[in-house]
Amino acid sequence: MKGSSTKPRVFISYSWTSPQHEQWVLDLAERLSSDGIVVILDKWDLKEGQDKHKFMEQMVNDPDIKKVLVICERGYQTKADDRKGGVGTETQLISKEVYENTGQEKFIPVVREYGSDGKPCIPHYMASRIYIDLSSDDRFEENYQKLVRNLYDKPALKRPTLGTPPVYITEEDPVILKTSHKVAEIKHALANGKPSAKGLIADYLEAFVLALEDFRISGGTAPDFDEKVVTTLEKMLPLKDDFVDFAFTVFKYQENVDIESLHDFFERLIPFFYPTANVFTRVDCDNYKFFIYELTLNFMAVLMKLKKYKEAGSLIHAQYFYTRPTSSQIMHSGIEAFNQYAASLDEIRNRRLNLHRTSVTADMLRAHSTRPDLKFDEVMQTDMLLYYLTELAGVDFPWFPRTSVYNSRGASVEIFDKMVSRQQFERVKALFDVTSIKELEAKVTEYIERVSREQHRRFDTWNFEVRPLQTVIDPTKIGIVK
Repeated sequence: MKGSSTKPRVFISYSWTSPQHEQWVLDLAERLSSDGIVVILDKWDLKEGQDKHKFMEQMVNDPDIKKVLVICERGYQTKADDRKGGVGTETQLISKEVYENTGQEKFIPVVREYGSDGKPCIPHYMASRIYIDLSSDDRFEENYQKLVRNLYDKPALKRPTLGTPPVYITEEDPVILKTSHKVAEIKHALANGKPSAKGLIADYLEAFVLALEDFRISGGTAPDFDEKVVTTLEKMLPLKDDFVDFAFTVFKYQENVDIESLHDFFERLIPFFYPTANVFTRVDCDNYKFFIYELTLNFMAVLMKLKKYKEAGSLIHAQYFYTRPTSSQIMHSGIEAFNQYAASLDEIRNRRLNLHRTSVTADMLRAHSTRPDLKFDEVMQTDMLLYYLTELAGVDFPWFPRTSVYNSRGASVEIFDKMVSRQQFERVKALFDVTSIKELEAKVTEYIERVSREQHRRFDTWNFEVRPLQTVIDPTKIGIVK
């Protein structure tokens, strides 16, 4: 029997014990709503002029309300047991249903607090009921998922129909992210101007780096190691999407973002390109090579979408320092450091499965681009932008635009096309690390002369739709329109 896929309706019963507790309940209601659950809450649905006792009675007895979440803490327990206030009125209604219909599962105790005796603060009439424990951060995420499964009637373990294969959740080992729900906390703090936002952002970035450690793999000598890489990358997708949510949140709700902390975060990603063990193959870290390329590209695409050109320029033209495991020497590189070649995908997998693809990496990036708020075309434009900017800067190995295989007929970059406008140039000039049109003209002219002297491209773009930079940026047409 399959669980219901319709949106469940739930009513939350709680006590107005304190403003902090009310906010906790409101946060829970908002998160349940974001997970597709229709939440009936007095703060949203009880209007002036309505009879609150009648409202409670309707919610408890309404057949369309499939579940009633009873938020249990000391205040609620005391009022329920003593039959005081609105909680006491609800208790009389709920306890009648509980006692007369002992087999039903409509009323779910959600434990918010434990008493001094170490027992959950559940009213006496519900003491024997199995509860959901959301009393601490350590167990919140796992038990919140348990609650959502209950509301959707999709438990983790389900009795199979006799004689037929059982229906299981597709992902047998779900990954509970170390960063789960931290973005929501950051958004709430930023939206309300709380000073804790900076600390929450730092905590998120730290948790993200720690989460990456969970995805280390080995065994690169196996002939089908590429399958392990692909499977691991699929498991890492929620982490990538979580970071995109983080980027949108931080740059939408914060006027002055701490770019230095983000620079330091990206710098901490570079060691993941190198195995920690003494014996390894060159492909053992290919999942990280792909993931960090995808992560950086998506992050920069968010900045482009939000027109955060100054912040993007700062990160693009920064230097990132690192050491290799085989050397104590401190190395440094520009943003191109985060664009690494994953041989297990573009060589081994391509050859093993006879795919005959120009870039398996590009194919996977396109397949992963399913977000409505960040489309593949935006990611591809950013990929091209990073190539041209690093090419213009004259670095030895510029950013390689792997997604350009989908760049129809070598289309240009929209940001460059709009630079005929002086106003547009002023907006985007930080991307080029220049302060004036004259300075950019000189930089482009110098680049063209340098390339003509070299008489060769920096790398093979035979199968990639990459136009020469001098055909993409015309220095004589920059800022000619006011």
